[in-house]
Amino acid sequence: MAVDSSGPLSRLVIFQYNPDQVVRTLRPRSPASGAADAHRLWGAPVETVSLTVSVDATDQLERGDPVAALTGVAPQLAVLEMLLYPGIATVVANTAMLVAGTIEILPMESPLTLLIWGPGRVVPVRIESLTITEESFSPELFPTRASVQMSAQVLSYNDLSVNDPGHALFLVHHVMKETMAIVAGVTAAATVVGGAAGV
Repeated sequence: MAVDSSGPLSRLVIFQYNPDQVVRTLRPRSPASGAADAHRLWGAPVETVSLTVSVDATDQLERGDPVAALTGVAPQLAVLEMLLYPGIATVVANTAMLVAGTIEILPMESPLTLLIWGPGRVVPVRIESLTITEESFSPELFPTRASVQMSAQVLSYNDLSVNDPGHALFLVHHVMKETMAIVAGVTAAATVVGGAAGV
C-alpha cells in the first residue's frame, strides 16, 4: 500500500490471492570490511523482499462484473504499476511551472509505500522492480489473467529521515522482531532445561 494524500485509492493494492511464498534476503549493512570493523553493525540489515502476485478476472467475469468484462485485470495491474509512477497532478504542475520558468525541477518524491503482510509485518518499502506476465486476454486485448513478480527493498531507519512516518514504522518492526527473538530464546532454553531435567 502507498500512502498518498493526493490520490489514496489509486495506490491501494490488495492482493487477490496470497502469494505462495515470500523470499527475503538480508545483508549486513557495513562499509568495506577491515579488522577494526569486523564486529561492527552499521545499522539495520539491507533487506530485499521478493514475491509473485497472481491476478485473475475469472470469478468476476462469471459474476458478470462490468469492469472485469470491459478491462479484465488491467485496473489491478495499473494499481501495482502506480507504485512506480509519480502522481499525474504533480507531473502536470511541475511541467507548467517549468514552462513558466518558475522552478528548478528536482526528482519527485514517491508516496510512502508499505508492505503489510499480516499484523506482524508492516514495513516501508521501495519497489525495485515489477515483472508483469500477462497470460490471457479479452477480445479487446485487455489481460484477464496475469502474474507479477515484485521485488522491494525494505526501508529502515537508516534509509529514512526521523520525520518520515516510515522511520517510526520500521522502529516498531524492529521492536517486534527483537521481541520474537527473545521469545524464541526463552522457549529454546526452557526446552533444553526441561530435557536435561528429564521432564
